[in-house]
Amino acid sequence: MRRFPTGVTVVTSVRDGEPRGVTVSSFASVSIDPPLVLICVNREARSYLYISSSKIFAVNILAGNQRALAERFAGKLRDNQFEGVEYDIGATGAPVLRGTVAHLDCEVAEEHHAGSHSIFVGRVVSCTSRPGSPLGYYNGDFHDFGIRIE
Repeated sequence: MRRFPTGVTVVTSVRDGEPRGVTVSSFASVSIDPPLVLICVNREARSYLYISSSKIFAVNILAGNQRALAERFAGKLRDNQFEGVEYDIGATGAPVLRGTVAHLDCEVAEEHHAGSHSIFVGRVVSCTSRPGSPLGYYNGDFHDFGIRIE
């Protein structure tokens, strides 16, 4: 799978007033009508419990200059995960990170178990985007996917 380039997102949720996030590259569009997306989250991750219990999540599509956020939320930081991170609260109540190229705020429509992960299908209730270059991941390293080849 290292040979397949992917975008980099931080999926956020909240439970009992505590925000949580996890770096996720398993993200895809499912349907435009109705607007549905999917994410895959390891059921051993703390974030899984937040999404599964709250039934909400936001997919934050990171900008090319947000590698530090990708690494922060990919790590094992257990407490104060959002300390010093600028974010707003989305329509569902999930954290929406500032400076991303886009975000999709979702309510869980379905959850499916597959191996060690859960596939969450989310109904998009709110989204925004801005111009910018997205952060990508390929062959074990981060890349700026905004470079156009002519």
